[in-house]
Amino acid sequence: MALVKVILDTGAAVEIETTATQADDLVAAFARYAGEKRIPEKRTILTPNQSIYIDFSKVAIVRREF
Repeated sequence: MALVKVILDTGAAVEIETTATQADDLVAAFARYAGEKRIPEKRTILTPNQSIYIDFSKVAIVRREF
């Protein structure tokens, strides 16, 4: 398992616990958005019962904690 910390442009932080692969994918998606302005998929499926939507235009930092 991995912890991803998403810090919004308002300064608020959200922590997401997910698999290592999904954590790496979230960080990479934000890097692509920041570098290339390529908008990633709107929804990330974490488990069969959980999914998230991150609007990267409102995000300052996405980092993997562990």
